[in-house]
Amino acid sequence: MGAFDLTMTQTDLVLDLWRGLAGQAGWAPFLTGLLARTGADRVHLLTPQGSQRLARMGHGQAGDPAQELAGLDQALPLLRPGRVYALDELRDFDSKRHRAAQDKLLAAAGITDARVMRIASGGGAAWLILLSELRPFAAADSALLSGLAPVVEVALVHVAALAGWQRRAEAAEGSLARLGIGQAVVDAAGAVLAADPLWQAERAGQRDAGALARRSGAGTEQVVSFRLPPRPLEPDAPRLISAGLGLSRREAALAAQLADGHSLIEAGQRLGLSAETTRSYSKRIYAKTGAKGQADLVRLVLTSLAPLA
Repeated sequence: MGAFDLTMTQTDLVLDLWRGLAGQAGWAPFLTGLLARTGADRVHLLTPQGSQRLARMGHGQAGDPAQELAGLDQALPLLRPGRVYALDELRDFDSKRHRAAQDKLLAAAGITDARVMRIASGGGAAWLILLSELRPFAAADSALLSGLAPVVEVALVHVAALAGWQRRAEAAEGSLARLGIGQAVVDAAGAVLAADPLWQAERAGQRDAGALARRSGAGTEQVVSFRLPPRPLEPDAPRLISAGLGLSRREAALAAQLADGHSLIEAGQRLGLSAETTRSYSKRIYAKTGAKGQADLVRLVLTSLAPLA
C-alpha cells in the first residue's frame, strides 16, 4: 500500500470529483485523491459509461487491469448497493474449488486486501474498488467509501444525463450540418458564446453573426444561423425517397437526380435510361406523389429525409 495523505478530507474528495467532472479531467482527480487518502495501490471505477483505473508504481502495475478484478468479478453483481465489502467477504466459502481459483487469481495480481462498494445509479450499477498489495485497509477506509456513496451516485446520474444530452446535441448538429446549416449563440454585441462545428468551420458565418445581432437590437442571447448552398444528395438518398414518397427504387433515383437540378432527359441519361423510359418513370412519379411539376417534386424531395442520407 502506498503512502497516506491524511490531510485529504472527504470534502476535498467531493470537491475534486465535481471539479473534474465540470472540466475535462473527469474522474481522475477524485480517484487520485482516493488513492492518496486511503494509501491504496490501485483503484477501479466501473460504470455503465466505461471503466476508469489508476495505480501506483508497484506489483501488477504493468499487468492487464482486467486480471486484477478476475478474482472478484463473479461476486460484484451480488453486492448490496451502498455497503462496503472487505476482501474476505467476497471469497466463495461455499466452494473450496472456486475459492482456490479466486485466491490464485488474486495472488497473481498481487492483491492482498480490497474494499469494494456497489453504487446504484439511474444508468445502471457501478463499482468503486480499492486494491492493496501489502497492507490491509482500515475501518476508516470503509467509512470513507460509505460516506462517499451518495455523492458518487449523484455524480453517476449527472454523468449519464450529460452523456445523453451530448449524444442528442451531436445528432442534432450532425443533421443540421448535412443540411448545410450552421448555428451559434451570440450575445447582444454579436460575440459568439457557443457554436456548432459547421459554424466554427465557416469563419464568414461568425462575422455575419455579429452584424445580425447588432441589426436586431436584441438585448439577450439569441441563436443565429446560416446555410451553405445545397449540395448534391448522397447515394443513399433514393432509399429514403422511396420509403418516404412511395416510389420504386428506380423512380426514387430519378427523383433524386431531378432534385439535384438536372433536367428530365439529363437525369435519365445519368441513370442510363432511355428517353421513353425516363418519361414513363416521370409520369409514375408525379402520379404517386401528386407533385404539380418539377419544382413541386423537388420541394417534396428536399423536405423529406433524403437530404439527411
